[in-house]
Amino acid sequence: MSKSTNLFSLNHYKQHLVTLTETTSLTEIVIHIGQIGLTSVNDVLVVVDAFTQAKQLSDKSESLRLHLSLFNPTTTAVELEDYASALIKILSQFNNEIIIAPIIGCQRVHIQQDIVIDFYLGNMHSLLKSASNISQMIRHWFACSNTLTPSQSDHIYQQDLLWQLGRLSSNNAQFSFYDKPLDTKNNQLTKAIKQLEYTGFLVADFCSESLNDAIALDERNALRQQLQHEFAYQGPLSIDVKQQAQHPKSIGIIGGGIASACLALSLIERGQHVVLYCKDNAIADGASGNKQGAIYPLLTPENGPLSQFFQHAFLYSRQRVNHLINLGHNISHDFCGVLQTGFDDKTTTRLNKIINGQQWPRNIAYAVDAKAASKLAGVEINTAAFYYPAGGWICPYEFANACLAQAKASGNIEIRMNCKIDAIQSNADQWQLYSASLSNDNQAKLVGQHAKLVVANGAQLTEFEQTTSIPLSGFRGQVSHVPSQGELSQLKTVICANGYLTPANNGQHCVGASYIKNPQNLDFSLEEQHQNSLKMRQSFPNSQWPDDIDTSHNEARVGIRMVSRDHFPVMGICPDMAEINHRYQQQLESKDKPSLWQSYWQQTPAPIHQGLFVLGGFGSRGLSSAPIVAESLAAQMCGEILPISLLTQTLLSPNRMWMRKLLKGKAI
Repeated sequence: MSKSTNLFSLNHYKQHLVTLTETTSLTEIVIHIGQIGLTSVNDVLVVVDAFTQAKQLSDKSESLRLHLSLFNPTTTAVELEDYASALIKILSQFNNEIIIAPIIGCQRVHIQQDIVIDFYLGNMHSLLKSASNISQMIRHWFACSNTLTPSQSDHIYQQDLLWQLGRLSSNNAQFSFYDKPLDTKNNQLTKAIKQLEYTGFLVADFCSESLNDAIALDERNALRQQLQHEFAYQGPLSIDVKQQAQHPKSIGIIGGGIASACLALSLIERGQHVVLYCKDNAIADGASGNKQGAIYPLLTPENGPLSQFFQHAFLYSRQRVNHLINLGHNISHDFCGVLQTGFDDKTTTRLNKIINGQQWPRNIAYAVDAKAASKLAGVEINTAAFYYPAGGWICPYEFANACLAQAKASGNIEIRMNCKIDAIQSNADQWQLYSASLSNDNQAKLVGQHAKLVVANGAQLTEFEQTTSIPLSGFRGQVSHVPSQGELSQLKTVICANGYLTPANNGQHCVGASYIKNPQNLDFSLEEQHQNSLKMRQSFPNSQWPDDIDTSHNEARVGIRMVSRDHFPVMGICPDMAEINHRYQQQLESKDKPSLWQSYWQQTPAPIHQGLFVLGGFGSRGLSSAPIVAESLAAQMCGEILPISLLTQTLLSPNRMWMRKLLKGKAI
């Protein structure tokens, strides 16, 4: 029970959550609610209390989850920063490592195992429009009475915004004011109710029966269809969970690294049955197997979509690690900060452009001079730097194992080790998996079949016939393990310059890494080991501590990282490249104007492999980005709201490279 004394709010939430709990079907395990405005950030605690009490009063399954989409309109940068700071304080009751940054967009927080809150910061109308269609729609909207003030009412209770609320809401979704009784003579309230009713909402406590206005509901459906039509080239934006519930089957995942482990956990949290196929005898034996990996956001001077994506991804990944640790899992890590410096004129100029390009939130990054950098690092850093205070390092394979251990503890997951999938084949509504590794005669045999299958096997992602055309390239990376000695042992932060260097863990540092395209093997390389020994010397030639980096023991690890040209990972439904090429050949042979084909590709659903998904292309930043991308894919597969915008979903799409060209009338 929270220390909140607002019994009116508590009882109001509980009353409606009890009703929602009782009316939830047996096939549903999530209640999705929305909220507009807060009287105080303490109201977050009231929602948690109310849902906990509602579950205790219900005979529904204990697996029922609450998903809250919370919009708190802020108009200035100062308001945004104050709101984010207040949220950090209140959320520390659940996890004292949670960071909410004053950045635009959705920041997803796992409050506890059965409650997830999406904090939306920024312009509410823009945020609503950027949300993809969902099947698990919002069933009740709670609003704060301060949304009825003249300064907010005209912005919030206007039709364009309310229609977007309706697009994301179920047909019988209600709307209520949660924090205090309202005066029915209030003109702002009267106007708000009128607009809400016009857009198809029942306003609780002010209407006696559901409106179910056919015209309003048709308008909502039209908006959903319009959005799907606008992004037709993406394929389906959301999965029909009603159809899925009628044919419940396990979801197959091919892979055994961080991405597949995070995806398995996110699916298990949604009540799915998962079978994971790993080709090795240990989890995270590929690129996810390093002893230490740096975690910090990729920033750009213009702070475009890539930079914004990585800020949200970094914060979510950090939170995911802490959440697992709080549940009792062991993950070696240290959020000790990351210092980034240039190492020549070009990289120094580039870094200065990033530093000066934006007013970065202080809990994301800030500039420090050489003296401050040296104090933070514990060793001499004879140059200015960019400091990421919430960054640090994580042990990747312990992170992956913790995800799967939690998945086992929470639900139904089967993990098949030493099971290399050699081929996949579509048969009716099933994906069949074939492996020769489990056969005595070395002939591929059927080892599993699933209505939904995710290919998330890292360096092998493009080895299947259906995925071979996905534009990812493999880069070899050798990370050296060096003993902690001399001044080097005093290092307190991760350093990223010409390569990266971690503080010691179990008496060793990690330094690296090489970056070689299309490698021929994964053998240990003396040359790359020597190059790793020079990286910090080249970065800090006037300091003595880099001389303590000794790679002569030849301890190292080699992995392959899959990278896309635009640095975004790939996530989503697998495109049918053979069919895309077939239609493209028809285009070349036709005498139609190029503009007609551009329109065709824009408005026609993209050819896809139904039920087949891909997840990969994380490069050297899988620790920072894989958890949120996996969470987004799990949400998409289950028809839930994604923690990323529709624009980001488009930028992650596996077919984005070809569609960009086709939409512009260019050759592929």
